[in-house]
Amino acid sequence: MFYKNDVENILKANYHISNMNVKQSNEGFKRELLQMLSQHLDYHHMLFWELSNNELSAPVLFNIEGHTINDYLQSYKHLDPLHPQNINSQHSIHLMTKNEIMCPQKQTHYKEVFLKENRYEDEMAMYLKVNNKPVAVIGFLRKLGEKLFNEKDMLKLVYLKRNIENMYSLHHYSQPSILFEMTERERDVLNFVFKGLKNGEIAQQLFVSENTIKKHLQNLYRKFQVTNRTQLLAKCLKYIDHV
Repeated sequence: MFYKNDVENILKANYHISNMNVKQSNEGFKRELLQMLSQHLDYHHMLFWELSNNELSAPVLFNIEGHTINDYLQSYKHLDPLHPQNINSQHSIHLMTKNEIMCPQKQTHYKEVFLKENRYEDEMAMYLKVNNKPVAVIGFLRKLGEKLFNEKDMLKLVYLKRNIENMYSLHHYSQPSILFEMTERERDVLNFVFKGLKNGEIAQQLFVSENTIKKHLQNLYRKFQVTNRTQLLAKCLKYIDHV
């Protein structure tokens, strides 16, 4: 099934993964991994999500526009055949065309409306597990006119998956507490969020613009790997005495 060039690229990718810097920032680690997959396996549109209670956190994007993901999160994620709620989690790598749980009508709507409006044709997903528990998913997209994902694409990822999981686990083990990653201003914003203040009210308290508060919140969402205020509050509860 593989040509000699395929085997060489898989070996290069595995070597690169094994030599990644696990002590770099969470975002840096994800970006390097996606860059490596693009370099060696020619996957050029990807995103790295982390999972919490079967929900997707704010992703790191590679050649995917932010408005596409905002549209996805607001209106289409539950129609996605590869969303964790719509797949058989026993499998680790999924093709959109192989979903056996979701009804064909929903799959067709997702593909014809969301994907094509954003000029995409197909998607594939690789679920990462630690201690047999899904912890993250790497999504792969193909633009209109590009060839669809197939069994060969899945098999390439099979040969990389265990190494990626091992390095991802080491990376998280080596990360400092999220408390030390926050700036003083982010701590201030988080305190006001806990008190129930809205963005405009926080801006007045800190004598900055509302857009500045929005930027601080986006940084907090990224660091805590959440996508909205409610998720941020839920995830921060265990830190409340220390913030």
